[in-house]
This record gives sequence, structure tokens and C-alpha cells, in this order.
Amino acid sequence: MDLMTTLTPSTDLIDLRHGGATLSIASNGALSVVLPGGETWTAPGPLLLLTYYDRQHPRAQEIAIPFVSGDDNSPGSWFGVACETVIEQASPSTATVSAKLPTLEIALTATISLSDDGRGLTVTLDDSAIVEGNPRLYRIMAIDVLPEFGAATTGESGYLTLPNWVGAQTHFDKSYPREVVQTIYSSNDQWEYNCNMGVYGVTRAQGTLCAIVAKGDMDAQLVCRAHWEERAVNSVHPRFIYRWQQQDERLVGVREIRYSFAPAASPSGEGYAFCGTEYRDFLRRERGLLTWDEKAKAHPETVDYLGRFFVKIFMAYKKPQPDGHGEYRVCTTFDEAQGLIEQCIAAGSAKLSVMLVGWNIDGHDGMVPTRFPIDDRLGGEAGLRKLAAWCGENDVMLGVHDYYGGAYTCSPDFDTADLVRHRTGEYWESVVWSGGQLHQICPAVYVEKHVKRYMPELRALGLRGHEHIDAIGSFMPCYSNEHPLSNRADFVAKVREMFDYATEVFGSVSTEMPFGPYFSTVDGFFHSYDRPSRWHLASPIGRHFFDNAVPLLSIVLHGSVNCQSHVTSDRHDLMRMAAFGLSPQGGDLSVRSSKEFGVSDNSDAIETIAEAYKLFYGPAGLVTRIGRAAITSQRTEPSSVIATTYDNGVTVRVNPTDEERDGIAATSFVVSG
Repeated sequence: MDLMTTLTPSTDLIDLRHGGATLSIASNGALSVVLPGGETWTAPGPLLLLTYYDRQHPRAQEIAIPFVSGDDNSPGSWFGVACETVIEQASPSTATVSAKLPTLEIALTATISLSDDGRGLTVTLDDSAIVEGNPRLYRIMAIDVLPEFGAATTGESGYLTLPNWVGAQTHFDKSYPREVVQTIYSSNDQWEYNCNMGVYGVTRAQGTLCAIVAKGDMDAQLVCRAHWEERAVNSVHPRFIYRWQQQDERLVGVREIRYSFAPAASPSGEGYAFCGTEYRDFLRRERGLLTWDEKAKAHPETVDYLGRFFVKIFMAYKKPQPDGHGEYRVCTTFDEAQGLIEQCIAAGSAKLSVMLVGWNIDGHDGMVPTRFPIDDRLGGEAGLRKLAAWCGENDVMLGVHDYYGGAYTCSPDFDTADLVRHRTGEYWESVVWSGGQLHQICPAVYVEKHVKRYMPELRALGLRGHEHIDAIGSFMPCYSNEHPLSNRADFVAKVREMFDYATEVFGSVSTEMPFGPYFSTVDGFFHSYDRPSRWHLASPIGRHFFDNAVPLLSIVLHGSVNCQSHVTSDRHDLMRMAAFGLSPQGGDLSVRSSKEFGVSDNSDAIETIAEAYKLFYGPAGLVTRIGRAAITSQRTEPSSVIATTYDNGVTVRVNPTDEERDGIAATSFVVSG
């Protein structure tokens, strides 16, 4: 529905002036913010959109707040539901919006506040002010906040910044209306969306609107629109979820969205860079995201890990088949792994962090949750101890690639009582992998039963400095009666316990994919998705909203978390990493190839790693020069040169093109400061 055209013009009801800004709210919910510099951002109204479940019909219904009576097209008018809305000034900087729906016995209050500097706006939904007087019949499902605030019209210059993959840019040039509703931190049915963060942006001629879902983000969605309906609107707005399904208990807690604004000539440069620095500051201020210097005080291994090139060595696996008894294949023994590391060092890659994949019994994911004894076909425990000792003597950080959420029936430790349960009571079954049909263990079980058992045993074998945890992505709430984690926030809290424990045991920890709830408890991500795959781009958000990758993720995390990307022999890929503030990683080295897992032998990989190592980790390399610094700005110059500035005064100017630009050779970069 086109909300703008359902509302008739109205005179201003509230006019707040604070910090040099003016906030005006009309009786129909239209909102306007005029910033100290004169830039104006508007929302057409309504202020809120309530979705409730009517169990009499039964169906979900919507009603606009404020609701314009007499308009047959306004949400809610078809059902004879009255909405009494009072908008009033509570202080010089604050207005309250109170809505009562007598028929439904539902009431709620929102607070809208200007920041003291006049360059921010906050909308808060106070949980204590929510009333559900007759939940047997009427239940709050969701509340949308400021639909189409800051919306651009197709044909304008500018773009949306979305938190998918490393960061996605959507230009205002689409020709068909699309709407995609995506869950922040990607629900399991949206795994490939990789919606990693509760932040988005709208960049237009007057500057950039940055929105941060500051409270309630564990149960929230982003409503993304391109060329939407008659007015061809391009926008994003938040939807706060109070029930994922109508039979659920209402999710309690404050919900809050914070908007900040930058002029077109912002010190941050590009609009996405402003969004990234704003979100980084929020995470450091309120979500426990530490700088490298702060991490090093408790765990010096974290900065040691930062200064090393990350390499995986693929050791063994079973050919995937459902029963988990596929043919076992050795790709690299422990002795051969030492040989690969020696070749890397001889080629110039001196400081390495090496993770062994498939070191455990039956190889990669071969028999988890059982891990020991270490497979004799690789050299057994003695072979791993020998390799660990050699690495310690040669300044190589050695750890393992592991996965604690999986279970296979071929394991003697398999127990259906441990598994994640659906709402139906059925246990979770995932894909067929090396150990057979994969099942998911609830983190309320595996943290105590497996993590705290196996991590100390691995440390005792001589592994030091780092642990790498395989795919921890979207969340699978557990409805088991014995170990329930029915809320997303509860599930996340248990997974965070695993990462925290790994840090205590090994000193630092990384994982495969970037997801916001783990930013403050990990030290690195193996994939930053600066090159979304065909699988990613086949998703609705990929097909309809992805125009370009932008380094939103790395701007947020540089200076706190090591964001990595797989190294290739294509120099354009290396230049993108340099421009985005990413670190190269070496993928999987192996003596013998694995067709089933896409692992080839190391014929060219060691030379490719050496070239990337020199550019990033050598004496004049980027990681060496940038160190622990955070990104403060990024600009794409008219010549297509990308200039990134760090808070230690270093500026990296990258020419990603195949021609010399501004005195910088093709596919090269220069560093100053």
C-alpha cells in the first residue's frame, strides 16, 4: 500500500526546536526534520504502522498511527477499528505519540526526540506503555517505525546502504517495484542474505541518513523498497517484531531506532562510510566492541593473530553420503602439513596462523561431536604433537578448524536428546556432509558437553594462540522441553559463551561468517563476502537490491576485528581488499585434492599466498602500515581512485582500474602518512 497517498495534508501539530534543528509533526503523522545546516529529511506519515493478529477472523491486520478517519484506503479503515492518537510536546526536544485502540483494547506510546547537537533523532517504543487488554482475541505482532523516512524517488542521484554481505549499495535507478522484508541477523530461511548488522543508510543530494536499530534488534526486520508503487519510492525502515507467530508470548523490551545525519560534504566521505563509522562508534560505546589495544591487555594473542597471514590446511574427509560411511580420503598428513608450512615460509610468508581442517577422527566433520582419538591415518596424536612443537619453535601459530554445533549418527556420542527441536518437537536435520546427515546440537547442550571438554584437550596438545570455529550464522531457536532456547537472544547468548571460552583457552578466536551478535566476542571472520556468490545474489535481496559491494562491514570493524577475504591470483581482487580494508586469507592448502570439497592441491597456491603476503604483511605491507587503526573516511575520487584514511594518519589510495590514474599504476596502491 502507498502510505503517502492515503493521508491528506495537515497543518503542523508539534514544532520542536533543539540543538539548532527543527522537528515538525503534523496531525496526520507527516514528519519533517530541518537540520542546523538547512538539510531537510521527511517522512510522509503515518508515524507508526501497527500489525495485530485478529483471532476472530483469523488474520493479521494493519492500522496506521495516526489513523486518518474518513479515508477508505487508510490501513485499518476496512475493519471499523478506531484509533485515538494524541501527539504532544513533552519537553523542548521531545514529543510523545500515544495511541489507543478501544475496540482491540490495545494501547502504545512512542517517544520522538531530537539529539542535543541537532544532528540526530531517536524513536523509542517503551515496553511498559504497551497494553494488550484482550490478548485472547487481539495480539500485537509488529510495529513499523517511520515508514519511508528519508525516501528517495527513482531517478535521483544517491543510493541505499544495506547491511548485507560486506555491504550492499542500491542505486535509485530501478524500473519495477520491489519490496523485500529481511530479518536483521538473518533468520535461518534467509541464511544467504547475510544481513549482518542493524544499520542502514539513505544517501541523497542533501547528505546521508544513517539509521541504527539500537534496541530490539534481535527481533527486528528491515523493510526495503525500490521503485515502490506509484511514486517510485526507494527506502528502508525498521519493523519491530513482538511475536514471530501469533501463538507466541509477546517479546518484551524497549525498541529503539536512532537516526543520525551527515551533510553531503561529510568528513567521512561516502555515505556508506558515515553509516559505518556511526555504527562502529555505537558498538564500541554500547555493545562491548573493543579495540585491538583493549583486547591486547587481557589477551596478547589477539594482536599476534592480527599480524599473521591466515591459512587453512585441509587434511582429510569422507566422501559425503547420508549414512556417514563414505570412503575416507587423506589429503595431507601432519608431516606433510609441516612441509607445506615450510614451503610457505621459504616463499616469503614468514608469519602464519595455520588452522588444520579435518584433523579429527574420520576427517572434516567426519564423526562429530566425537573428535578423539586423532586419526592415525594422519599421524595420530604423536604426529599432531610433533607438528605443534615444530610450529612453536618456528613462530607459527597453530590451531584447528572445528565445529561444535553438528552431530552425526555415526558418532558414538550422538544423542537425539541433545538436538535443536522445532516448534513441532521434531529435531533439526541439516544437509548431508562428510559425516552423513547433519543434525544440529543445541548450544545450551554443546557448550557444556563438548566445548568445555574438547578445547582444553586441544590446548594440552600444544596448540596455541587461536581457534577457528566453522559456520556460525543464522539462528535456530530451540523448543526442546529439556534445553529450551526459544528466543533468538537466548540462542545467541549461548553461542557467545562458546566464543568467550575459546578466547580464554587459546587467546583468540575467529569464525567463518560475519554476524553482528558476535562482533564483540570474536577476533576475525574468514569470509567477509566482498564477492557475494551466485547463491547469495540469487536471493531476493541480491536480485533486486544489490548493485555494488561497499565496505560497510570493514569500516565498522577495522581496528577491532580482522575481516578477511579469500586470496586469488587476480590482482583486481587484491586491490578490492586493499580498498575495503580487508586482509587476505589462504583458503585451503592441501597436498592432494578433494573434488567433493572444492580443495585443489597446492601447485599455485603457495606463490599466490606469497604475493599477497608481500603486499599486506611484508615490511611495507598494508597490514604492517595500518596496524590496529580504524577507518575514519573513504572517498571514491573522479579518477576512480579509492582513498581510505585511518585514525593513525595513514591514507591508502587504491587504483582498481587497468590504467594509470592520478600517478598510481594500474591495479596498484600507494600509502602515505
